[in-house]
Amino acid sequence: MIESQTEQAISFGDLDPMGIVWHGNYIGFLELGREAFGRQHGLDSVHMYEQGYFTPIVRITIDHKAMLAYGDTVVVSARFMPSPAAKIIFHYQLTRKKDGVVVATAETVQVFLDRQRRLLLDVPAFYREWLERHQLSVR
Repeated sequence: MIESQTEQAISFGDLDPMGIVWHGNYIGFLELGREAFGRQHGLDSVHMYEQGYFTPIVRITIDHKAMLAYGDTVVVSARFMPSPAAKIIFHYQLTRKKDGVVVATAETVQVFLDRQRRLLLDVPAFYREWLERHQLSVR
């Protein structure tokens, strides 16, 4: 498995009226994790677009386990999960930096669309090459 980590300081704008991070902002944290992974491992959205593909997210699941508050820093770990389907799957672990408490785990699933926004059922050639370069099986 390959993965990456990034972190984000919690700002006042991340909070709900109860003073904790609003649940919808966790989706943004997942995006930060995916972007960090893409930059580190050469699988970013701009590169995929340049290859002729869009990769919209079609599924997100988040299990919230603890709270984040103002002044905290969230550490987002994104782990790539190989799939034989034409999908990009990431598993995430979000931890509170100061004490290492896992605040959430999550998964996203992306599919490939061509420039005409048609769903691809086969893995695109550039993605297959990327998988092979990273020695990831796609059977």
